[in-house]
Amino acid sequence: MPPDPHTPRTSRGTPASTPLNLRQIEVFHAIMVAGSLSEAGRMLCVSQPAISRVLATIESRIRFALFDRERGRLHPTPEAHRLFAEVRPILDGVRRFNEVAASLAEHGDGRLSIVSSPSYSEWLMPRAIQRFRHRHPSVRVHYRPLPFDALLPFVAQGQADLCIASMAPPDGSQLRAREIGEGNIMCAVPRGHPLAEYEELTVDDLRGSTFIGYGGDTPFGRLSAQFLTSERGTLVPDIEIRSTPEAMALVREGVGVALMESFGYTPEGAGDIVLKPIRPALAHKIYLIHSRQQAMSTLAKGFVATLTHLLAQRTQ
Repeated sequence: MPPDPHTPRTSRGTPASTPLNLRQIEVFHAIMVAGSLSEAGRMLCVSQPAISRVLATIESRIRFALFDRERGRLHPTPEAHRLFAEVRPILDGVRRFNEVAASLAEHGDGRLSIVSSPSYSEWLMPRAIQRFRHRHPSVRVHYRPLPFDALLPFVAQGQADLCIASMAPPDGSQLRAREIGEGNIMCAVPRGHPLAEYEELTVDDLRGSTFIGYGGDTPFGRLSAQFLTSERGTLVPDIEIRSTPEAMALVREGVGVALMESFGYTPEGAGDIVLKPIRPALAHKIYLIHSRQQAMSTLAKGFVATLTHLLAQRTQ
């Protein structure tokens, strides 16, 4: 019968061997260690005939015998001993792979990089990180608040696993955004200030007080612009800042009044600050942002679950 022209052949014209898969290598290793087909089957929790069939396949693929059969016993050939020396590093690599996979599945170890709008750096993000770390104490968290113009490039370049922001990226970007919460805009007033006696505040109520406002190019500046215009014109900030933490610091010092996001301050620690509702009411959304190019890790999903639960508790 003429040779099959489609069979791979070596430079000498002899049929080439076919690579083994990991299962076949594992069976070869078990036979070498156990010394018999039946013991190898017990090691791998399979039947002796199954081991015998795999061994036949192995020898057919590599095109030489691995064992001499004498009186029902297997004796490794020199070629088998040579191959056995190469098996341990392979199986050690498989073992390490499985250990890492188990560790990741259990959240036993890992790293998580998070960025957020500065507005959430005083209360929301620290509280969420505290709760997450309580559940996963061995996870290393890298947290960094960034201004919005630096926030999105940071995530797009793959330097953070996820981002919590007060504004979604533009359509068509390489980032994906999902709304995960919503809060209300409040007005922070120093305790003892005349406006502290009001039930709620309009933009015209703020006229005559030192007004601490946000740059028009910031997400919160664009959002609050809807509130700051009335028939009397637009209220222009006396002091312009970039984020809620700066506003809170100035209000605490009695410098003036400021608008802020409801998740941007600690209600229990307001201290010398009185927080007042505004009219008309103005909502702000919280977005989860991450790369479209890469799925979120199990750790990132776990942190998002912790954060959304915290947001739901706060709004109840």
